[in-house]
Amino acid sequence: TEAQRLRRIAMERKNKPITVQIPEQITVGELAMRLKATAAEVIKKLMNLGVFKAVNDEIDFDTASLVAMEFHAKVKKEVVVTIEDRIIDDSEDKDTNLAPRAPVVVVMGHVDHGKTSLLDAIRHTNVTATEQGGITQHIGAYQVRAGGRDITFLDTPGHEAFTTMRARGAQVTDIAVLVVAADDGIMPQTIEAIHHAKAAKVSIIVAINKMDKPGANPQRVMEQLTKYELVPEEWGGDTPCVKV
Repeated sequence: TEAQRLRRIAMERKNKPITVQIPEQITVGELAMRLKATAAEVIKKLMNLGVFKAVNDEIDFDTASLVAMEFHAKVKKEVVVTIEDRIIDDSEDKDTNLAPRAPVVVVMGHVDHGKTSLLDAIRHTNVTATEQGGITQHIGAYQVRAGGRDITFLDTPGHEAFTTMRARGAQVTDIAVLVVAADDGIMPQTIEAIHHAKAAKVSIIVAINKMDKPGANPQRVMEQLTKYELVPEEWGGDTPCVKV
């Protein structure tokens, strides 16, 4: 009979306790199934604890553990690992699984300070002439082979309307090349680019551009950089400054 079967199961549990895994939340019906008991038995145990739940109601881990112990079961906390958890798992990678990748260099600076022209010279192309109003309005990605290896360059817009785009560019790179026009010096988007690069904790190389322009004053540019804790190497600091 059913009563005899339940008594037999109860004796088996007592003589050989089962181990159940219980998550943070579990329904009464699911708990009963894991305990190899009926929902009615679990509900009765809950009532003895002063908890009134139906078969489809959820109870927390602590309550479910108390019920499980009433059935002489050993309890383990069930850890649910979602797909998202696996994707963003930050466990340490083994060196044997890693492959070298091309370093990523972002080119940043104020609008019209010559970022894209500098990249044109590196890539031996002419993108500037094709851009709307002569300014970059998107992030461009280019790969250049130098010294026997590939280097990926990101060209970010310097216009003040593209703040978010510049911030994203800094976050995915290894090195930031800060382009500053020698005649204009540090400008609003230059300062913003410095902050983005520092926030992303990437190394900064300063390209003092437009050295052929009348009024070019690299000394003034380097003095301005020190206000943002960028001290040129030639002054004993650790920021490379290259005059272009």
